[in-house]
Amino acid sequence: MTNFEIARAESGGVPVLRLKGRLTLGEGSKALRAGMSDLAGEGHKHVLLDMAGITYVDSSGLGAMVAGYNALKPTGGKVGLFNVPKRVQDLLEMSGLTALFKIFHTEQEAVAGS
Repeated sequence: MTNFEIARAESGGVPVLRLKGRLTLGEGSKALRAGMSDLAGEGHKHVLLDMAGITYVDSSGLGAMVAGYNALKPTGGKVGLFNVPKRVQDLLEMSGLTALFKIFHTEQEAVAGS
């Protein structure tokens, strides 16, 4: 049984990674790093993360999110988050990472803000 799933989609011409499960050390953080790296390598500047299915994030998961941001930053890219669970949003705020990630309530807002 896997604890993390990632599905690639597109919304309004913007790539979306739909995350589900535990974003933790191991498969979760590795999969997110790989997905973000692939999108950056394909030349995408903006990426959205659908966090609706995330049940838990640890420091390695946060690190994978920051690594994705860093992969897009040299080309002026950004990472937007939407459907962020309250516990995850609190963690992002406490760690100061809301300065890196634009947080939206809905997918439509996120696409419009990209």
